[in-house]
Amino acid sequence: MTATAFLLILLSAGLHASWNMVARKNRMTVPFYAVICSTSMLFWLHVQFWTPVAVWSMPGKFWLMLYASVLADVVYCLGLVQTYKRMEMTTAYPIMRALPIILTALATAALGWGKPLSAFSIVGFLIVFAGALLMPQNSFSDLKLSNYLNRNMLFILVIACGTTGYTIFDSQAQQVLKACAGDISSPMRSLAYYSTRGMALSTTLWLICLLFRSNWQDLRAFRDRTMLKQGIYAGIFASFSYPLVLCAMNYVTNVSYVQVFRQLGLPIGMGLGVLILKEHCTGIKILGVLLILAGLAISVLG
Repeated sequence: MTATAFLLILLSAGLHASWNMVARKNRMTVPFYAVICSTSMLFWLHVQFWTPVAVWSMPGKFWLMLYASVLADVVYCLGLVQTYKRMEMTTAYPIMRALPIILTALATAALGWGKPLSAFSIVGFLIVFAGALLMPQNSFSDLKLSNYLNRNMLFILVIACGTTGYTIFDSQAQQVLKACAGDISSPMRSLAYYSTRGMALSTTLWLICLLFRSNWQDLRAFRDRTMLKQGIYAGIFASFSYPLVLCAMNYVTNVSYVQVFRQLGLPIGMGLGVLILKEHCTGIKILGVLLILAGLAISVLG
């Protein structure tokens, strides 16, 4: 884990928490997420006209990984829509960011992708995971299994699977890019990939919006220009958030490090939820934040 990767992920974490705060403040729907992704895509579309990366001549494995990432992102979107209908940001955000820590580490270990994690790093990951599980609760008396095994957790698990999927597939797609265009700088490859991925994701989301009648009512909500503006604002935050993560992937030996350090967004998300959305902050949430920071420090040392 290099200092470059750490700084990129730190900045990304703040931006990610910001667009989630906007999404939670408004009515999160598939069309709303489509506006977010389309805004981000349009912001980086210019890259297609001047990038030296020959994206469109990449081998089949690259496109397989890219579209697998897009499908995982759609799964993430569907889970996010259902979760933000039912839960506060300070409750949902920590758990949906925590589960991918474990899932990504297990998936990369099982597939043999990336350098194996050290025992020290694994301990740090587990401490971060524990801290994230504490944050959604209002008091220590709420630490019951029943508060985690419920219908809401099903949707959060969907989010976690989507997040794990697109993180791993994006990492693998960039490995193909590196093998085919290793003479081009890492940031340039990441931007070219993000621009291409954005076009595929936005097209897929709008097709879903048009093909499924359940989304038509949500589309009509954009007659309210305030709603459209909020989606665009969230898209501007998102347009810088994930490209920074993609760049950071080039500076780590295992993509699990990227996943765990994205938890820096949890303290930021909690702060935004408390200050802007007027949600509750309790002692157990503060303890959760301290455990997350301690776990991240241990992971760095590992």
